[in-house]
Amino acid sequence: MKIAIIGGGASGMTTAHLLDKTHDVCVFEKQAILGGNIRTLNKNVTCDALDSRITLDNGVIEFERDYFPNFHKLMYQLDVQLEEVPLTSEIFLPDGHHYKSAGAIIYGCKNMWQQIIESLKLTPIVFSYLCFLLRMAFTNPHSFRGHPVSYFLGNSISARWLKMLLMYAYSMPYKMIDNFPAEIGLPLLNHSGMLTKWDRIVGGVYSYIEKILAQFSGTICCDANIMGISRNSTGVNINLANSDKCHFDKVIFATTPDQILPLLQDASEAEIRRFKAWEASIIETVIHTDISVYKHFGVSYFSEFDVFQNNDEGDCGYNAYLDRLCGVSPTIDTHFSLAYNLNQYIAPEKIIDVQKHSTPNYNVEAIRYRQEVLDTNGENNTYHAGAYLFEGLHEGAITSGLEVSKLLGGLQL
Repeated sequence: MKIAIIGGGASGMTTAHLLDKTHDVCVFEKQAILGGNIRTLNKNVTCDALDSRITLDNGVIEFERDYFPNFHKLMYQLDVQLEEVPLTSEIFLPDGHHYKSAGAIIYGCKNMWQQIIESLKLTPIVFSYLCFLLRMAFTNPHSFRGHPVSYFLGNSISARWLKMLLMYAYSMPYKMIDNFPAEIGLPLLNHSGMLTKWDRIVGGVYSYIEKILAQFSGTICCDANIMGISRNSTGVNINLANSDKCHFDKVIFATTPDQILPLLQDASEAEIRRFKAWEASIIETVIHTDISVYKHFGVSYFSEFDVFQNNDEGDCGYNAYLDRLCGVSPTIDTHFSLAYNLNQYIAPEKIIDVQKHSTPNYNVEAIRYRQEVLDTNGENNTYHAGAYLFEGLHEGAITSGLEVSKLLGGLQL
């Protein structure tokens, strides 16, 4: 069959890889590069301001070792090298106080006395977090449905820290996190604790897309400007801006869900119901070499996940220390960070790269029909793949591709 895949991000390229041996596959990507929110400098993103020997990710970075089974199966199949990476964290409050995670205490304190002091400061936060875990252990996950995370989380420091983790994981402004769906957010918070192990992809996340492309026999169309898609009993018609019309047997939407209805010229009432509540969340991330963001707190250890509450109203940002996350050689004097919503602290001359990301705006109403989307895959020669159909992260993107491949007789991992 001739199959069109709309979107060249993680879900689109995984689906293309799995279907490539059994079907004639064409991937349409509206951007000039593949990868979606995978942005690896000196790979799919050109960066003249960075030494060509260094690769830094300005998008997706790390992956949970024990909770991403399909991701790890795909990496094994593609012979992608993974390496365990530490993930420490600190939270910085507008009143000048800051708290270190257990990992940051172990690695970032100069002596035993400082470790004791920081541990005592952290004790009430750890107690609050353990209470959260205990509550989750005795709560039926079905009760999460229809509720935002704010229904289960208060406004304690530990709750704010957890909500900032969701801000980071799902690339959404902090002010939107209170309405984040509990059925997606709480399981993630429940298993992303102090003992969670994390992996990075050696050479940058785009390395695995390169592995896919090296063995891909289908067609890739970047800078694709699709004007509309229509379906009928004989297949799918794709109209391009240059007046070209392409016919396929099937179409797979591997885009963010907010992009589906604008592309469909013949959306059914059911499709409108499933996708109308989805909107895009647009954020900007910055790779920089400016450590002055820490100067008011008197710290010299930078974590892989440092979160900042910028003011008393709750505006927040984060700074991720990339040297360990991206495997930068310790012999290099420059230190690299990835920041969001901390532009007021970063000197413009120390900015290396800026990327704009479009991700789904997760809320209770938007995810209401996710299962219906999965259940009707194949209806009207149309399929859907995307992280939003599962837990919203890379594991979900790959799992969704596997589900579509199963329906269309493609490979399995």
